[in-house]
Amino acid sequence: MSTLANLLRQRIEALGYSELKECARDRDIPYELLRKVISDGHLPKDKTLLLYAERLEMDPEVLLGAAYRQRAPRDMRHLFAGAKTLPAAAAGSALAPVLGKAACGEWLESYAAEPDAYAPVEGNDPDAFFVIAEGESMLGGNITPGALLLVTPGSPTHNGNIVLARLGTDEFTVKVLYKQADGTTILQPMNSAYEPLVVPPGEPLSVMRISEIRIPV
Repeated sequence: MSTLANLLRQRIEALGYSELKECARDRDIPYELLRKVISDGHLPKDKTLLLYAERLEMDPEVLLGAAYRQRAPRDMRHLFAGAKTLPAAAAGSALAPVLGKAACGEWLESYAAEPDAYAPVEGNDPDAFFVIAEGESMLGGNITPGALLLVTPGSPTHNGNIVLARLGTDEFTVKVLYKQADGTTILQPMNSAYEPLVVPPGEPLSVMRISEIRIPV
């Protein structure tokens, strides 16, 4: 898979430029940052990548996909192969990957991490990502199947927050978080037809806050 630097270098050469500075001047691109990206492997912000795509007449999804692949932990980079974009982020916003489906019901045995899209977000959490709701246990919270849920790992979690919870290494669910004084965690559904999930103290559990719910049109 090509790196961001290689993609830009190849495009600049295809446009007939032998000097980076000449290309930057002709295409109205800040030279020093472009040099850092190509020579030093710097990964710029999404709005800069969208500028490069516009000025160099490139497909923005190619540049964004390459950058997200490089930012991802090594063992997750394969998830970003062939990524596509949703509508481009507005100025001042960023794009976060859609990483798959998360159960709104019983524990999901294998997280469906097959990203094929990005969606625009506001906020400063560089690790933010989306999951797609699956199941009906959270209907009372207006989380319908297919809803896009923004997960912000950098946000603190408190009782009453809707979270993406992970038990062990493979299982995920979306529930309301309640921690009890004795260390027991209750993952409460928002549909009375479903029972709460009780996680005893000492069980491996991680939770990440869901900061936004986007209902499909």
